[in-house]
Amino acid sequence: MGNFKKAAMWTGIVVTALCGVVLLGGGKVVSGTLLIATAFIMVRPIRRLKLPLWVRIGLLCAVFGLVALNISTTDLPVSSNGMVVACGNEAADGFTPTGIKFWDQVTWIFSSFLAQAAPS
Repeated sequence: MGNFKKAAMWTGIVVTALCGVVLLGGGKVVSGTLLIATAFIMVRPIRRLKLPLWVRIGLLCAVFGLVALNISTTDLPVSSNGMVVACGNEAADGFTPTGIKFWDQVTWIFSSFLAQAAPS
């Protein structure tokens, strides 16, 4: 059980940091920075300040809640209603609206990240 616990903990830390990198690349600087800082804090816990488990879980939920709140403020592009529009934003190429607003905002941020990460 100890190995499973360690593997789950490190998987959570890596996924949190990768989500922070994607948010930074997608233009959500505050959320990305918050998630990366959270990942560093999760890696190197402060030994002097030993908080109870429920407080640590509550703080992680608060951080992820703030990130979700910040993602929900993302402005989506206006649909072109079938018209061909020339735009300089490469993120619009990989974005297809689904009708679920939060999911559309997440995919828009991810498309923005992929557009910036793509080789020129």
